[in-house]
Amino acid sequence: MKLLKSIFTLIFYFIFSLSLFAEIKFSNDFNLNIKKKFSDSNIKLMYTELHLSDKVSFSCFCNAIHGLEKIEDLEIFANSNPNLLVMVDYTKPSTEERLFVVDLRKKQLLISSLVTHGRGTGGLYATNFSNKNNSYSTSSGFYLTGNIYNGKHGESLVLYGLEKDKNDNAQKRTIVMHQAYYANKSFAKKYGRLGRSKGCLALPTDLNSKIINLISDGVVLYVHTNFDENKEYDFSKLLSKSF
Repeated sequence: MKLLKSIFTLIFYFIFSLSLFAEIKFSNDFNLNIKKKFSDSNIKLMYTELHLSDKVSFSCFCNAIHGLEKIEDLEIFANSNPNLLVMVDYTKPSTEERLFVVDLRKKQLLISSLVTHGRGTGGLYATNFSNKNNSYSTSSGFYLTGNIYNGKHGESLVLYGLEKDKNDNAQKRTIVMHQAYYANKSFAKKYGRLGRSKGCLALPTDLNSKIINLISDGVVLYVHTNFDENKEYDFSKLLSKSF
């Protein structure tokens, strides 16, 4: 009887130790998956390491990083890519590169490119932004990239607006990324600015395919304006549900 009791005791402790180990392992796995929140000093260091000081406004980069953190917490970000980040800095004239793709994990600037804005948004500079149909304006704020399709402009990229009343009409307005002859350096040299779209983010013909294939299917894109410069960004309009 004592032998039987001893055997049951050993079995009990063995099972208990296994469950304890399993709990510890689960806890460690959970901790590994906790997303890092970046401090201002972290963001400044990343900005320096990416050599963005002569390319992107620090305010643009800071807003983009904080936005990525918040969007990653939302249901809408499930199965998306947190390593890449796209920024469009509309504080710059259209004759300069304003679209930047960075790999945050590798700490690399992958692409910098010209990009247009809409006719209703301005001339050389982007100054007016709208979410309304037939405004021919670009919408600012945060987007999530979708799928690639072949439209009237060729290979194009769907953009999902993530902010209510700011850019959430992007799909209804067919605001996408596509190539355009008027988004090239030769056009800018001839006319003193890039041509303008009906609100879309049009790219140079030689870079369009490379860019949209790199950033398709769930990459956060942030469109920064002079209205957002050196201000604390209002994230209250971010959508939380799937489209």
